[in-house]
Amino acid sequence: MNALISIGTNSTRLLVLGDRGEIVAIDSRGTRLGTGLAQSGNLDRDACARTLAVVDEYLDVVGRLRARVACIATSAMRRASDGDAFAAELTARIGVPPRILTGDEEATYSFLGATSGTRGDELVGVLDVGGGSSELAVDVPAFARSNGTVAFTGSIEIGAVRLAERHPLLLGAVALDDAERAATIAATRRDIAATLAPYAAAPRPARVIVVGGTAFTAASMLAGRDERDGVTMSRAQRIDLIDALLARDLAQRKALPHIRPQRADILPAGLLIIDEACALLGIDTVTVSTDDLLAGYLASPAYAATARP
Repeated sequence: MNALISIGTNSTRLLVLGDRGEIVAIDSRGTRLGTGLAQSGNLDRDACARTLAVVDEYLDVVGRLRARVACIATSAMRRASDGDAFAAELTARIGVPPRILTGDEEATYSFLGATSGTRGDELVGVLDVGGGSSELAVDVPAFARSNGTVAFTGSIEIGAVRLAERHPLLLGAVALDDAERAATIAATRRDIAATLAPYAAAPRPARVIVVGGTAFTAASMLAGRDERDGVTMSRAQRIDLIDALLARDLAQRKALPHIRPQRADILPAGLLIIDEACALLGIDTVTVSTDDLLAGYLASPAYAATARP
């Protein structure tokens, strides 16, 4: 069995696959490692402790399954001035150092994971909105699989946590009235459009697959069920969901069906990033895939090179 622990800005995750590629264990916890990182430049010690506690739980699972294990980390550890010190703490626990992915590597593995079953010769885009960064990759999936690389990758250091920290009214401390929602959304969209401007240079895909916690949570809410793979999300649905969330305070959001409490504060920010990225690409409706960064990395040669037996 092969196991992968992923240390993200918002979530710490585990994926364990069996010898035939079947899911043996999967979990995600909202540890919010990126708390306050934009202001201090350092990792919050309470957030580090939360993350390490979850890693310890995951290692218990890995040990019981007798799986080999590797660890990857993304935006928060790329940016933190004390990322090396936290990496040393992770290494002491896991037995191998976490591989801190570059933004382009993150985009590549997300693309390879999300398109693993995609056939045909059309250009496909994969958009991964995380807590600290957003990645876009565009290629013909068959070409990318044969080459092991993706023709276009772009990583921008803006994600649902970072954007919500920049626009605190998105977080749900209070419910916003009609005028407040309109003003907050307009200001946030201007910020995102400027930040994501490099995506305008990407080849125009025929369709876009979205992955990441924002996409997974929104898909569950729209579908009314926990199964979200293959759920489609139109621009009208995204706009309606953003408006409905901002009209509620955080406690009211957490009471909504199928929303993950760990994501209720940052979900509007993540949805706005998805919507603005799609506008730049000329795409209305996207499809959600639950095969993502972790699946892509587990299937790559890099996993074998970094895993602890």
